[in-house]
Amino acid sequence: MNIRHDFALEAFVDFPDDAITAREPITPAHIDAMMGRLAEAGVRRVSWEVYGDGHGGLLIPAHDARWENMARTYTGLGHNSLAVAVAAAHRHGLEIYAYFKPYETGCAALFPDGSYEATVYGRTRQIGGRMTWMDPFVVDRPELRIRRRDDLPTGLASVPVCGLRLRKRDASPTRVTADHLQLWASEQNHCYHRLEIPFTVDESIEPCPRDAHDLFSEQLLARRGDPQRVLRLSGFELQDRFILVTTDFVDGPADFANTDLAMLSAYDAEDHEITGVVASGSAIWFGEQVDFRHWGLVFDHGYNGQMMCLDEANTTGRQGIVAFARGRNEYLPGALCETEPEVQDFWLRCLEGVLATGVDGVDLREENHSTHTNYPEEYGYNEVALAACRQRGQVDRATLSAVRGDAYTAFLTRAKKLINSHGASMRIHFQIDWYRPQPPLSRRLAYPANMDFQWQRWIEAGLTDEAVLRFFALPFDSVFDDPVAQELTARCHARGIPLTVNRYIRPDSLADEFLRVRRDGRFAGFILYETCSFLQIQPAGGCANTVPVITALQQMR
Repeated sequence: MNIRHDFALEAFVDFPDDAITAREPITPAHIDAMMGRLAEAGVRRVSWEVYGDGHGGLLIPAHDARWENMARTYTGLGHNSLAVAVAAAHRHGLEIYAYFKPYETGCAALFPDGSYEATVYGRTRQIGGRMTWMDPFVVDRPELRIRRRDDLPTGLASVPVCGLRLRKRDASPTRVTADHLQLWASEQNHCYHRLEIPFTVDESIEPCPRDAHDLFSEQLLARRGDPQRVLRLSGFELQDRFILVTTDFVDGPADFANTDLAMLSAYDAEDHEITGVVASGSAIWFGEQVDFRHWGLVFDHGYNGQMMCLDEANTTGRQGIVAFARGRNEYLPGALCETEPEVQDFWLRCLEGVLATGVDGVDLREENHSTHTNYPEEYGYNEVALAACRQRGQVDRATLSAVRGDAYTAFLTRAKKLINSHGASMRIHFQIDWYRPQPPLSRRLAYPANMDFQWQRWIEAGLTDEAVLRFFALPFDSVFDDPVAQELTARCHARGIPLTVNRYIRPDSLADEFLRVRRDGRFAGFILYETCSFLQIQPAGGCANTVPVITALQQMR
């Protein structure tokens, strides 16, 4: 294979990760030291992720113990870390791109209602709490977020829960009986209390209503129609907003296993299932604080659907529990809808702000942390999008996806014109995880659903100066043998578009992966993702290499 002599090593900086893990606020001296380290390693370009840089920054829970250092860092950098990074990168002869994610305007970080944190730092409301770490624009205009379809029955919030069903993944016996089960409840999803009420439990074997897969392994845990052991709880009429089921077991082995989404369902007086969301003690942010007795839970955060056991000891307050709340969130946590004209104008203002820092280019990526939900297929139904569907003569998912895809492509067209007018390049990250009929289950939370990602059109229409082949859930070999990756590579090659590989760092395999990509001959570079995995901020303005990634790459080069 031919080895490209212009092959570029790049580095990606997700600056909040560096700031949260640093032992002191990061200063311009630290950022200068970081750029120096990267330049010494042969890095030629840095991508710096944008979190409100250029227009005042995001709203941070500033005095929360885990976020205080990040808040002090951003304050010290004038809430524009990108501007400081641009100056430092150029001093060390590095190119620097702003890494802009249009949908990343309000990460799905929730504080439970009733908690001190929700009262002080909470911004927009979701079921069970209030979101934090938001762009001020989203806080001011929450109705511009991606909206859920309007199909919930009226009065759902006040429907009494008269039955609960607990489904085991299979029909094997369980140690869980009525004597072991407990019901807890809360009005605010904070400091749950035990319900000292009688209830009956009927045990039966019933067909599984739908396939259940583990979110990350994608293992089929239960197949539709297969027998399952079901515990039916009844004899109550619960008006509580948040209802939790647990057991009194303090040791194992636990046997009542399923995903939380498949395990618990609630029913009204007519035995009709009540639409709702679940929680089971897991969370993406603030997971160490989750505790149903002393804090609260996080509902519908996108990572539900993992295997769990109901009869594990619940002493931590976040294991051996599953909870239910009526309804669905009206909007996704923080992602704005591309069909809203005000949203496109806001995105372009954001780009103007980052271009003003003097960046050499802009990376664009749709994958984000602001669309997190367990029900992505239910979102994207903003009225402006539906109106456009009606103009096309049909309101269905295919038409909606086309309308939204056309709107996003129109934004990319405007973005490229703006970026190029500043003498900068535009580079799109092409998500091979997502561009397929059946994407990995664990990635559904990271993209807006019901939307055509018209990636072939973006290439053929010349909407990107360069491109990145990006993946997260797929194995490394996908770069070379996946059909979507091969089509992307061929299209970019035919158009003369440089294509760079974005790979999360795996220290044990990095050297082999780097060399394999470089030797292939079709790729323009390799991105080290991300700096906090191998660089650490040191006192007095230093930056150290804590994992031998840079040393290994220097030796190979």
